[in-house]
Amino acid sequence: MFLIFALITLIGALAMFRQKNLVVAGLCLVLSFIGVAGLFLLLSNPVAAALQIIVYSGAIVVLVLFVIMLLNAHEEEPAGQPRSFQRWGGAVVAALLGVGAFWVVSTSKALHPVNVRPVIEPMTLNVLGSNLFRQHVLAFEAIGLLLLAAMVAAILLVKRDL
Repeated sequence: MFLIFALITLIGALAMFRQKNLVVAGLCLVLSFIGVAGLFLLLSNPVAAALQIIVYSGAIVVLVLFVIMLLNAHEEEPAGQPRSFQRWGGAVVAALLGVGAFWVVSTSKALHPVNVRPVIEPMTLNVLGSNLFRQHVLAFEAIGLLLLAAMVAAILLVKRDL
């Protein structure tokens, strides 16, 4: 099952990366988020899987697609000549950064205490709601206001005659 959900996630991410149409790329992002939700289910965390589907696949992607369709009022410029040197150079740099990140994480001394920590109780909706609305209520409200301001600003930029 892990391989199936990992392949769904990777296929969605690679398809999103290769798309030239932004709306189709946003829909491929939904596929990738669904794969991540399946991985959360395999980790025995159904709350995180449900939040992944509801918050990211639902609300965030809808907001992104709304802004893409709202701001995409003009034709895109034609693509220039492909430069194979840039493509291969970028692939080499990405591979080197990936190998370097893997090496840094695998040799880190901070990972040794992770294996000795006690098992934490699974996240439930009661614990999530309690933490969200008791300890993080200010950040929750600030993010809501920030998203509202960003959406109003995007609409005002596009529709000048409101």
